[in-house]
Amino acid sequence: MEEFLKKLIERKKNELKEKEKRMKESQDIEEVRSIGETMKALRDEITEAEEQLKESEKNNSNDGNAEGEGEGDSNRSAGTNNGANEGRSANGFNPNAVFNIVGTAQMNQRGQASNDEDVLSSMEYRTAFKHYAQTGERSARLNEILTQYRSESRAAGEVTSDALGVLIPHTVLQELIQEIEKSYGQLSSRVRMLNIQGGVEVPIADLEATFTWSGTDGTDKEHGVSEEQGVNGATGSVKFSYHIGEVKIAQSLLQSILSVEVFEKELVKALLTAYLKARDIAVLKGTGQGQPTGILTDVAEGLKRIPADNIIEFTEDEITDWTAWEKKLFAKVPVGMEGANPEFAMAKQTYVSNLCTMKDNNNQPINKAGFDPSDKEHKFNEYNVHRTEQDLFKAFDLCQNGEFFGMFWVPEKAYGINSNLTFGYKRYWDEDKNKWITKGLVILDGKPLNTNYIYLLKKAVKA
Repeated sequence: MEEFLKKLIERKKNELKEKEKRMKESQDIEEVRSIGETMKALRDEITEAEEQLKESEKNNSNDGNAEGEGEGDSNRSAGTNNGANEGRSANGFNPNAVFNIVGTAQMNQRGQASNDEDVLSSMEYRTAFKHYAQTGERSARLNEILTQYRSESRAAGEVTSDALGVLIPHTVLQELIQEIEKSYGQLSSRVRMLNIQGGVEVPIADLEATFTWSGTDGTDKEHGVSEEQGVNGATGSVKFSYHIGEVKIAQSLLQSILSVEVFEKELVKALLTAYLKARDIAVLKGTGQGQPTGILTDVAEGLKRIPADNIIEFTEDEITDWTAWEKKLFAKVPVGMEGANPEFAMAKQTYVSNLCTMKDNNNQPINKAGFDPSDKEHKFNEYNVHRTEQDLFKAFDLCQNGEFFGMFWVPEKAYGINSNLTFGYKRYWDEDKNKWITKGLVILDGKPLNTNYIYLLKKAVKA
Protein backbone atom coordinates (compact mmCIF):
# COMPACT_ATOMS: atom_id res chain seq x y z
CA MET A 1 0.00 0.00 0.00
CA GLU A 2 2.83 2.40 0.89
CA GLU A 3 4.61 1.69 -2.38
CA PHE A 4 1.38 2.36 -4.29
CA LEU A 5 0.86 5.68 -2.50
CA LYS A 6 4.46 6.76 -3.17
CA LYS A 7 4.06 6.05 -6.88
CA LEU A 8 0.72 7.85 -6.92
CA ILE A 9 2.21 10.93 -5.24
CA GLU A 10 5.15 10.97 -7.64
CA ARG A 11 2.83 10.67 -10.65
CA LYS A 12 0.58 13.46 -9.38
CA LYS A 13 3.54 15.76 -8.75
CA ASN A 14 4.82 15.17 -12.29
CA GLU A 15 1.34 15.90 -13.61
CA LEU A 16 1.26 19.11 -11.54
CA LYS A 17 4.57 20.26 -13.07
CA GLU A 18 3.22 19.66 -16.57
CA LYS A 19 0.13 21.74 -15.77
CA GLU A 20 2.26 24.59 -14.41
CA LYS A 21 4.30 24.61 -17.61
CA ARG A 22 1.18 24.50 -19.76
CA MET A 23 -0.38 27.40 -17.84
CA LYS A 24 2.68 29.59 -18.38
CA GLU A 25 2.62 28.90 -22.13
CA SER A 26 -1.15 29.30 -22.62
CA GLN A 27 -2.60 32.50 -24.12
CA ASP A 28 -6.26 31.43 -23.63
CA ILE A 29 -7.86 32.83 -20.48
CA GLU A 30 -10.49 30.05 -20.35
CA GLU A 31 -7.79 27.40 -20.63
CA VAL A 32 -5.76 29.12 -17.91
CA ARG A 33 -8.77 29.07 -15.59
CA SER A 34 -9.43 25.42 -16.35
CA ILE A 35 -5.78 24.50 -15.73
CA GLY A 36 -5.87 26.47 -12.48
CA GLU A 37 -8.84 24.43 -11.27
CA THR A 38 -7.06 21.24 -12.28
CA MET A 39 -3.92 22.25 -10.40
CA LYS A 40 -5.97 22.97 -7.28
CA ALA A 41 -7.52 19.53 -7.47
CA LEU A 42 -4.10 17.93 -8.01
CA ARG A 43 -2.63 19.66 -4.95
CA ASP A 44 -5.56 18.44 -2.86
CA GLU A 45 -5.08 14.89 -4.16
CA ILE A 46 -1.36 15.01 -3.38
CA THR A 47 -2.05 16.29 0.14
CA GLU A 48 -4.64 13.58 0.72
CA ALA A 49 -2.32 10.85 -0.57
CA GLU A 50 0.58 12.12 1.58
CA GLU A 51 -1.65 12.03 4.66
CA GLN A 52 -2.68 8.47 3.85
CA LEU A 53 1.00 7.54 3.41
CA LYS A 54 1.93 9.05 6.78
CA GLU A 55 -0.94 7.20 8.46
CA SER A 56 0.08 3.92 6.83
CA GLU A 57 3.73 4.32 7.88
CA LYS A 58 2.63 5.19 11.41
CA ASN A 59 0.41 2.10 11.64
CA ASN A 60 3.16 -0.15 10.33
CA SER A 61 5.66 1.19 12.87
CA ASN A 62 3.23 0.43 15.71
CA ASP A 63 2.18 -2.99 14.52
CA GLY A 64 5.48 -4.78 15.11
CA ASN A 65 6.43 -8.08 13.52
CA ALA A 66 4.95 -10.61 15.91
CA GLU A 67 4.88 -14.09 14.40
CA GLY A 68 1.46 -15.16 13.12
CA GLU A 69 0.09 -11.61 13.20
CA GLY A 70 -0.42 -11.53 9.44
CA GLU A 71 -2.37 -14.74 9.59
CA GLY A 72 -4.61 -13.35 12.30
CA ASP A 73 -5.28 -10.23 10.29
CA SER A 74 -6.15 -12.37 7.32
CA ASN A 75 -8.59 -14.40 9.35
CA ARG A 76 -10.19 -11.28 10.74
CA SER A 77 -10.51 -9.87 7.24
CA ALA A 78 -12.11 -13.08 6.01
CA GLY A 79 -14.51 -12.99 8.91
CA THR A 80 -15.46 -9.43 8.05
CA ASN A 81 -16.16 -10.35 4.46
CA ASN A 82 -18.26 -13.33 5.49
CA GLY A 83 -20.31 -11.10 7.74
CA ALA A 84 -20.83 -8.60 4.97
CA ASN A 85 -22.26 -11.26 2.68
CA GLU A 86 -24.31 -13.02 5.35
CA GLY A 87 -27.96 -13.41 4.42
CA ARG A 88 -27.36 -12.82 0.70
CA SER A 89 -27.72 -16.30 -0.68
CA ALA A 90 -27.77 -17.17 -4.36
CA ASN A 91 -31.57 -17.41 -4.16
CA GLY A 92 -32.05 -14.16 -2.26
CA PHE A 93 -32.35 -10.69 -3.78
CA ASN A 94 -28.82 -9.40 -3.94
CA PRO A 95 -28.76 -6.35 -6.22
CA ASN A 96 -24.98 -6.52 -6.51
CA ALA A 97 -25.25 -10.06 -7.89
CA VAL A 98 -28.21 -9.15 -10.10
CA PHE A 99 -26.45 -6.22 -11.70
CA ASN A 100 -23.07 -7.99 -11.69
CA ILE A 101 -21.05 -4.95 -10.70
CA VAL A 102 -19.37 -5.91 -7.44
CA GLY A 103 -16.11 -6.58 -9.25
CA THR A 104 -13.40 -9.19 -8.94
CA ALA A 105 -12.37 -7.99 -5.50
CA GLN A 106 -15.29 -9.95 -4.02
CA MET A 107 -16.45 -12.48 -6.59
CA ASN A 108 -15.34 -13.91 -9.88
CA GLN A 109 -17.75 -15.19 -12.56
CA ARG A 110 -18.34 -18.47 -10.73
CA GLY A 111 -19.21 -16.72 -7.49
CA GLN A 112 -15.91 -17.76 -5.90
CA ALA A 113 -13.78 -15.46 -3.82
CA SER A 114 -10.97 -13.76 -5.70
CA ASN A 115 -7.85 -11.98 -4.51
CA ASP A 116 -7.67 -9.62 -7.49
CA GLU A 117 -8.35 -5.98 -6.77
CA ASP A 118 -11.39 -4.38 -8.37
CA VAL A 119 -9.66 -1.61 -10.31
CA LEU A 120 -12.81 0.53 -10.49
CA SER A 121 -13.00 0.56 -6.67
CA SER A 122 -9.39 1.57 -6.05
CA MET A 123 -8.61 4.97 -4.55
CA GLU A 124 -6.37 5.63 -7.54
CA TYR A 125 -9.27 5.25 -9.97
CA ARG A 126 -11.71 7.10 -7.70
CA THR A 127 -9.30 10.04 -7.48
CA ALA A 128 -8.67 10.02 -11.23
CA PHE A 129 -12.41 9.87 -11.89
CA LYS A 130 -13.07 12.81 -9.56
CA HIS A 131 -10.44 14.81 -11.42
CA TYR A 132 -12.06 13.99 -14.77
CA ALA A 133 -15.57 14.76 -13.50
CA GLN A 134 -14.50 18.18 -12.28
CA THR A 135 -12.21 19.20 -15.13
CA GLY A 136 -13.15 17.10 -18.17
CA GLU A 137 -9.53 15.98 -18.52
CA ARG A 138 -8.76 12.27 -18.80
CA SER A 139 -5.38 11.37 -17.37
CA ALA A 140 -3.23 8.69 -18.99
CA ARG A 141 -3.64 6.51 -15.91
CA LEU A 142 -7.43 6.81 -16.04
CA ASN A 143 -7.40 5.55 -19.62
CA GLU A 144 -5.06 2.69 -18.69
CA ILE A 145 -7.37 1.48 -15.90
CA LEU A 146 -10.46 1.70 -18.11
CA THR A 147 -8.75 -0.25 -20.90
CA GLN A 148 -7.69 -2.93 -18.42
CA TYR A 149 -11.18 -3.21 -16.94
CA ARG A 150 -12.98 -3.37 -20.29
CA SER A 151 -10.58 -6.03 -21.55
CA GLU A 152 -11.18 -8.18 -18.46
CA SER A 153 -14.95 -7.61 -18.61
CA ARG A 154 -15.24 -8.57 -22.27
CA ALA A 155 -13.23 -11.71 -21.63
CA ALA A 156 -15.70 -12.58 -18.87
CA GLY A 157 -18.68 -11.99 -21.16
CA GLU A 158 -19.92 -8.80 -19.49
CA VAL A 159 -21.38 -5.83 -21.36
CA THR A 160 -19.37 -2.64 -20.85
CA SER A 161 -20.20 -0.35 -23.76
CA ASP A 162 -17.61 2.22 -24.79
CA ALA A 163 -20.55 4.55 -25.49
CA LEU A 164 -20.92 5.09 -21.75
CA GLY A 165 -17.64 6.98 -21.61
CA VAL A 166 -15.70 6.95 -18.33
CA LEU A 167 -17.25 4.35 -16.01
CA ILE A 168 -18.31 5.54 -12.57
CA PRO A 169 -16.37 3.83 -9.73
CA HIS A 170 -18.00 0.72 -8.30
CA THR A 171 -17.98 2.26 -4.83
CA VAL A 172 -20.42 4.88 -6.12
CA LEU A 173 -22.55 2.26 -7.89
CA GLN A 174 -22.82 0.07 -4.81
CA GLU A 175 -23.98 3.06 -2.76
CA LEU A 176 -26.42 3.94 -5.55
CA ILE A 177 -27.89 0.43 -5.45
CA GLN A 178 -28.21 0.53 -1.67
CA GLU A 179 -30.07 3.83 -1.92
CA ILE A 180 -32.37 2.38 -4.60
CA GLU A 181 -33.14 -0.53 -2.27
CA LYS A 182 -34.30 1.98 0.34
CA SER A 183 -36.43 3.92 -2.14
CA TYR A 184 -39.62 1.95 -1.54
CA GLY A 185 -41.68 4.99 -2.52
CA GLN A 186 -40.50 4.66 -6.10
CA LEU A 187 -42.83 2.85 -8.49
CA SER A 188 -40.11 1.27 -10.60
CA SER A 189 -38.21 -0.06 -7.58
CA ARG A 190 -41.02 -2.60 -7.15
CA VAL A 191 -40.72 -4.31 -10.54
CA ARG A 192 -38.55 -7.27 -11.47
CA MET A 193 -34.86 -6.48 -12.07
CA LEU A 194 -33.19 -8.55 -14.77
CA ASN A 195 -29.72 -8.82 -16.26
CA ILE A 196 -30.17 -10.89 -19.43
CA GLN A 197 -28.61 -10.54 -22.85
CA GLY A 198 -30.14 -7.84 -25.03
CA GLY A 199 -31.36 -8.51 -28.55
CA VAL A 200 -32.49 -12.07 -27.76
CA GLU A 201 -36.17 -13.01 -27.61
CA VAL A 202 -37.04 -14.65 -24.31
CA PRO A 203 -40.41 -16.42 -23.87
CA ILE A 204 -42.22 -14.67 -21.04
CA ALA A 205 -43.19 -18.00 -19.55
CA ASP A 206 -39.48 -18.81 -19.18
CA LEU A 207 -39.15 -15.96 -16.68
CA GLU A 208 -41.50 -17.73 -14.26
CA ALA A 209 -41.04 -21.01 -12.44
CA THR A 210 -43.45 -23.84 -13.28
CA PHE A 211 -44.24 -27.17 -11.63
CA THR A 212 -45.14 -30.43 -13.36
CA TRP A 213 -45.41 -34.03 -12.19
CA SER A 214 -42.53 -36.24 -13.24
CA GLY A 215 -43.11 -37.76 -16.67
CA THR A 216 -46.25 -35.76 -17.45
CA ASP A 217 -44.76 -32.70 -19.26
CA GLY A 218 -47.53 -30.63 -17.71
CA THR A 219 -50.35 -32.74 -19.20
CA ASP A 220 -51.31 -34.61 -16.04
CA LYS A 221 -55.06 -33.92 -15.81
CA GLU A 222 -55.51 -35.74 -12.53
CA HIS A 223 -52.97 -33.64 -10.63
CA GLY A 224 -53.07 -30.48 -12.75
CA VAL A 225 -53.55 -26.98 -11.36
CA SER A 226 -57.14 -25.84 -11.22
CA GLU A 227 -58.26 -22.61 -12.89
CA GLU A 228 -58.97 -21.04 -9.50
CA GLN A 229 -55.41 -21.54 -8.28
CA GLY A 230 -53.44 -19.42 -10.71
CA VAL A 231 -53.42 -16.54 -13.15
CA ASN A 232 -53.55 -17.63 -16.79
CA GLY A 233 -50.06 -18.16 -18.17
CA ALA A 234 -48.55 -15.45 -20.36
CA THR A 235 -47.80 -16.16 -24.00
CA GLY A 236 -45.40 -14.50 -26.40
CA SER A 237 -41.86 -13.31 -25.83
CA VAL A 238 -39.94 -10.21 -24.85
CA LYS A 239 -36.77 -8.76 -26.35
CA PHE A 240 -34.72 -6.20 -24.45
CA SER A 241 -32.67 -3.62 -26.32
CA TYR A 242 -29.62 -1.58 -25.36
CA HIS A 243 -31.12 1.85 -24.70
CA ILE A 244 -28.81 4.49 -23.24
CA GLY A 245 -30.38 6.88 -20.75
CA GLU A 246 -28.89 10.23 -19.76
CA VAL A 247 -28.81 12.03 -16.43
CA LYS A 248 -27.70 15.64 -16.82
CA ILE A 249 -25.84 16.95 -13.78
CA ALA A 250 -25.32 20.54 -12.68
CA GLN A 251 -21.56 21.03 -12.80
CA SER A 252 -21.62 23.71 -10.11
CA LEU A 253 -22.87 21.07 -7.68
CA LEU A 254 -19.71 18.98 -7.97
CA GLN A 255 -17.07 21.47 -9.08
CA SER A 256 -15.75 22.72 -5.73
CA ILE A 257 -15.89 19.51 -3.66
CA LEU A 258 -12.41 18.52 -2.51
CA SER A 259 -12.87 15.18 -0.71
CA VAL A 260 -13.30 12.06 -2.83
CA GLU A 261 -15.84 10.61 -0.39
CA VAL A 262 -17.99 13.74 -0.27
CA PHE A 263 -17.81 14.09 -4.04
CA GLU A 264 -19.08 10.51 -4.49
CA LYS A 265 -21.98 11.03 -2.07
CA GLU A 266 -23.10 14.15 -3.90
CA LEU A 267 -22.79 12.36 -7.22
CA VAL A 268 -25.02 9.54 -5.91
CA LYS A 269 -27.68 12.05 -4.84
CA ALA A 270 -27.63 13.78 -8.21
CA LEU A 271 -27.82 10.53 -10.18
CA LEU A 272 -30.41 8.85 -7.97
CA THR A 273 -32.97 11.65 -7.99
CA ALA A 274 -33.05 12.08 -11.76
CA TYR A 275 -32.62 8.38 -12.57
CA LEU A 276 -35.47 7.11 -10.41
CA LYS A 277 -37.90 9.76 -11.59
CA ALA A 278 -37.18 9.01 -15.26
CA ARG A 279 -37.38 5.26 -14.61
CA ASP A 280 -40.76 5.59 -12.90
CA ILE A 281 -42.20 7.51 -15.82
CA ALA A 282 -40.74 5.02 -18.31
CA VAL A 283 -42.44 2.05 -16.59
CA LEU A 284 -45.82 3.66 -17.22
CA LYS A 285 -45.36 5.91 -20.24
CA GLY A 286 -42.11 4.94 -22.00
CA THR A 287 -42.52 5.13 -25.80
CA GLY A 288 -40.47 2.03 -26.60
CA GLN A 289 -38.50 4.12 -29.12
CA GLY A 290 -35.01 4.51 -27.72
CA GLN A 291 -36.41 3.93 -24.21
CA PRO A 292 -38.39 1.32 -22.26
CA THR A 293 -41.95 0.40 -23.28
CA GLY A 294 -44.47 1.67 -20.73
CA ILE A 295 -47.53 -0.21 -19.52
CA LEU A 296 -49.92 2.56 -20.60
CA THR A 297 -48.11 3.03 -23.92
CA ASP A 298 -48.56 -0.69 -24.53
CA VAL A 299 -52.32 -0.20 -24.29
CA ALA A 300 -52.43 3.08 -26.21
CA GLU A 301 -50.46 1.65 -29.13
CA GLY A 302 -52.93 -1.21 -29.49
CA LEU A 303 -50.38 -3.94 -28.83
CA LYS A 304 -53.08 -5.83 -26.93
CA ARG A 305 -50.71 -7.02 -24.24
CA ILE A 306 -53.15 -6.04 -21.48
CA PRO A 307 -56.20 -8.36 -21.63
CA ALA A 308 -59.35 -6.43 -22.49
CA ASP A 309 -61.12 -7.85 -19.42
CA ASN A 310 -58.37 -6.34 -17.25
CA ILE A 311 -59.28 -2.77 -18.18
CA ILE A 312 -61.91 -1.62 -15.69
CA GLU A 313 -63.98 1.54 -16.15
CA PHE A 314 -65.38 3.63 -13.30
CA THR A 315 -67.77 6.55 -13.52
CA GLU A 316 -67.85 9.41 -11.02
CA ASP A 317 -70.62 7.65 -9.13
CA GLU A 318 -68.96 4.22 -9.20
CA ILE A 319 -65.52 5.21 -7.92
CA THR A 320 -67.04 6.10 -4.52
CA ASP A 321 -69.38 3.09 -4.54
CA TRP A 322 -67.96 0.12 -2.61
CA THR A 323 -70.33 -2.32 -4.31
CA ALA A 324 -69.04 -1.22 -7.73
CA TRP A 325 -65.46 -1.96 -6.69
CA GLU A 326 -66.42 -5.40 -5.42
CA LYS A 327 -68.27 -6.35 -8.59
CA LYS A 328 -66.04 -4.69 -11.19
CA LEU A 329 -62.57 -5.44 -9.81
CA PHE A 330 -62.23 -7.60 -6.73
CA ALA A 331 -64.61 -10.32 -7.95
CA LYS A 332 -62.52 -10.67 -11.14
CA VAL A 333 -59.12 -11.05 -9.49
CA PRO A 334 -58.00 -14.72 -9.57
CA VAL A 335 -57.16 -16.42 -6.29
CA GLY A 336 -53.60 -16.95 -7.53
CA MET A 337 -53.11 -13.22 -7.98
CA GLU A 338 -54.57 -12.46 -4.55
CA GLY A 339 -51.82 -14.59 -3.03
CA ALA A 340 -49.09 -12.75 -4.96
CA ASN A 341 -49.40 -9.53 -2.91
CA PRO A 342 -50.99 -7.23 -5.50
CA GLU A 343 -51.17 -3.51 -4.80
CA PHE A 344 -52.69 -0.31 -6.11
CA ALA A 345 -50.91 2.61 -7.74
CA MET A 346 -52.77 5.89 -8.11
CA ALA A 347 -52.45 9.60 -7.44
CA LYS A 348 -52.59 10.66 -3.81
CA GLN A 349 -55.50 12.95 -4.67
CA THR A 350 -57.56 10.02 -6.01
CA TYR A 351 -56.86 7.93 -2.93
CA VAL A 352 -57.73 10.66 -0.43
CA SER A 353 -60.64 12.32 -2.24
CA ASN A 354 -62.39 9.34 -3.81
CA LEU A 355 -61.55 6.24 -1.75
CA CYS A 356 -60.97 7.43 1.80
CA THR A 357 -64.31 9.30 1.70
CA MET A 358 -66.51 6.29 0.82
CA LYS A 359 -69.82 6.22 2.70
CA ASP A 360 -72.76 3.83 2.99
CA ASN A 361 -76.40 4.54 2.17
CA ASN A 362 -76.80 6.24 5.55
CA ASN A 363 -73.93 8.62 4.74
CA GLN A 364 -71.64 6.93 7.27
CA PRO A 365 -67.92 6.26 6.51
CA ILE A 366 -67.25 2.62 5.62
CA ASN A 367 -63.48 2.81 6.28
CA LYS A 368 -62.34 0.64 3.36
CA ALA A 369 -59.38 2.96 2.71
CA GLY A 370 -56.93 4.57 5.11
CA PHE A 371 -53.56 4.43 6.84
CA ASP A 372 -52.75 1.20 8.68
CA PRO A 373 -50.62 2.05 11.76
CA SER A 374 -49.62 -1.60 12.26
CA ASP A 375 -47.44 -1.72 9.14
CA LYS A 376 -47.43 2.01 8.32
CA GLU A 377 -48.92 1.43 4.87
CA HIS A 378 -51.84 3.05 3.10
CA LYS A 379 -54.51 0.45 2.31
CA PHE A 380 -57.66 -0.05 0.25
CA ASN A 381 -59.60 -3.23 0.99
CA GLU A 382 -56.47 -4.38 2.86
CA TYR A 383 -54.29 -4.05 -0.27
CA ASN A 384 -51.33 -1.66 -0.15
CA VAL A 385 -51.73 1.58 -2.08
CA HIS A 386 -48.68 3.24 -3.63
CA ARG A 387 -49.60 6.91 -3.88
CA THR A 388 -47.95 8.64 -6.83
CA GLU A 389 -47.43 12.18 -8.03
CA GLN A 390 -49.65 13.30 -10.88
CA ASP A 391 -46.88 13.04 -13.46
CA LEU A 392 -47.51 9.28 -13.25
CA PHE A 393 -51.28 9.08 -12.73
CA LYS A 394 -53.59 12.08 -12.84
CA ALA A 395 -56.19 12.51 -10.14
CA PHE A 396 -59.50 10.87 -11.05
CA ASP A 397 -61.35 14.19 -10.88
CA LEU A 398 -58.91 15.71 -13.41
CA CYS A 399 -58.99 12.78 -15.85
CA GLN A 400 -60.88 13.06 -19.10
CA ASN A 401 -63.06 10.28 -20.50
CA GLY A 402 -60.91 7.23 -21.27
CA GLU A 403 -57.84 8.30 -19.25
CA PHE A 404 -56.26 5.86 -16.81
CA PHE A 405 -56.26 6.97 -13.18
CA GLY A 406 -54.56 3.96 -11.57
CA MET A 407 -53.80 0.27 -11.67
CA PHE A 408 -53.96 -2.86 -9.55
CA TRP A 409 -50.92 -5.07 -10.21
CA VAL A 410 -48.20 -7.42 -9.02
CA PRO A 411 -45.12 -5.36 -9.93
CA GLU A 412 -42.46 -8.09 -10.01
CA LYS A 413 -44.56 -10.29 -12.29
CA ALA A 414 -46.06 -7.55 -14.45
CA TYR A 415 -42.96 -5.64 -15.56
CA GLY A 416 -39.22 -6.17 -15.97
CA ILE A 417 -36.30 -3.75 -16.10
CA ASN A 418 -33.17 -5.09 -17.79
CA SER A 419 -29.87 -3.41 -16.89
CA ASN A 420 -26.43 -4.17 -15.50
CA LEU A 421 -26.66 -0.74 -13.85
CA THR A 422 -23.19 0.24 -15.02
CA PHE A 423 -23.13 4.03 -15.14
CA GLY A 424 -20.79 6.01 -17.34
CA TYR A 425 -19.86 9.68 -17.09
CA LYS A 426 -19.10 12.23 -19.76
CA ARG A 427 -17.92 15.82 -19.46
CA TYR A 428 -17.10 17.87 -22.51
CA TRP A 429 -17.07 21.42 -23.83
CA ASP A 430 -19.95 22.30 -26.14
CA GLU A 431 -18.69 24.86 -28.64
CA ASP A 432 -22.20 25.80 -29.77
CA LYS A 433 -23.56 26.37 -26.25
CA ASN A 434 -20.21 27.67 -24.98
CA LYS A 435 -20.37 25.69 -21.74
CA TRP A 436 -19.38 22.42 -20.14
CA ILE A 437 -21.86 19.55 -20.56
CA THR A 438 -21.90 16.92 -17.80
CA LYS A 439 -24.04 13.79 -17.84
CA GLY A 440 -24.30 10.28 -16.46
CA LEU A 441 -25.17 7.43 -18.83
CA VAL A 442 -26.70 4.00 -18.21
CA ILE A 443 -27.82 1.11 -20.42
CA LEU A 444 -31.40 0.13 -19.56
CA ASP A 445 -34.58 -1.25 -21.09
CA GLY A 446 -37.96 -2.24 -19.70
CA LYS A 447 -40.93 -4.23 -20.97
CA PRO A 448 -44.27 -5.52 -19.66
CA LEU A 449 -43.97 -9.23 -18.80
CA ASN A 450 -47.03 -11.21 -17.64
CA THR A 451 -49.76 -8.62 -18.15
CA ASN A 452 -52.38 -10.92 -16.64
CA TYR A 453 -51.09 -9.44 -13.39
CA ILE A 454 -52.15 -5.91 -14.42
CA TYR A 455 -55.64 -4.40 -14.04
CA LEU A 456 -55.86 -0.87 -15.41
CA LEU A 457 -58.40 1.57 -13.96
CA LYS A 458 -59.99 3.94 -16.46
CA LYS A 459 -62.35 6.87 -16.04
CA ALA A 460 -65.65 6.74 -17.95
CA VAL A 461 -67.87 9.77 -18.40
CA LYS A 462 -71.58 9.19 -18.82
CA ALA A 463 -72.97 10.47 -22.09
